Amino acid sequence: MTYTKTLAWTLTAGMMLGSFGCVSQKQADDLQTLYRRSQEQVIDLKAQLEECNKRVVAMSSTPTPQPQTQIVQDPNLIAQLESLRAERSRLNQALAEAQQALIAASQISPILPAQMDNDLQQLAQSNGAMMQYDSKLGMIKFASDMTFAPGSTTISAQAQANLAKLAQVMEKGSAQKYELRIVGHTDNVRIAKPSTKAAHPTNWHLSVHRAIAVKDILTKAGLDPVRLQVAGNGEYRPVQPNSARRGNSANRRVEIYIVPLNYTKVENTVSSDTPEAAPASTVPTTPVPSPTSPEAFK
Repeated sequence: MTYTKTLAWTLTAGMMLGSFGCVSQKQADDLQTLYRRSQEQVIDLKAQLEECNKRVVAMSSTPTPQPQTQIVQDPNLIAQLESLRAERSRLNQALAEAQQALIAASQISPILPAQMDNDLQQLAQSNGAMMQYDSKLGMIKFASDMTFAPGSTTISAQAQANLAKLAQVMEKGSAQKYELRIVGHTDNVRIAKPSTKAAHPTNWHLSVHRAIAVKDILTKAGLDPVRLQVAGNGEYRPVQPNSARRGNSANRRVEIYIVPLNYTKVENTVSSDTPEAAPASTVPTTPVPSPTSPEAFK
């Protein structure tokens, strides 16, 4: 059984699971993973097929001083061309299977409660150029080109307003039992501007820093930091092929996954932001951290 057929079978089970409404965090994670894998496989196979087609065309049209009859009879050329055509046929079949798996994935029921799902759909529709909502993943996506200036983590006023609205949705009813996983993505264009590179040395850094900037706005809007996580994938999880020089705007994005919260908050007796009381002695002393103390490694 091929991977795509296995994926399609598993997605069918996922559809049955999703039809029961609210799911656990593990179930939500599994559904998100299955759906994302089907999307990524289609993208990868399309890229492979495009490259294979280019090689077939190049080999079929390569100029040569030999007469055409000699080319046709050359066993090495025939073997190479047949191998490429066989590979192209295999990729076409794999792509068809992957697309079927993606169709199956798209039929999975929304994994979030109906009211929250409806609120998120309305929020995304209010500014479709900036936001997209995927009910199968429980994910709302912000287009980076509409959210940030190039190479920057400064969030536009419109994006801040939309994030504040998202925070409001997440404070309503059953939504308070969910957390947000904020994941930044970039295209494959390398950071070259010195001032940008000083702040964000690589696309990894930029993707994470943008996720942190989104987290800061959501915290400012009232969401408990306990319900927020941040991550960055740099350029390594594109949703569309990048062009050689200009990347692809679809890959420059911040995705916010909404999943059940399974952490019970433990209140700290002393906040890390609260300054410690001064020593009773009139001459303050600064303790020297031992090599094994956490402070020694900061």
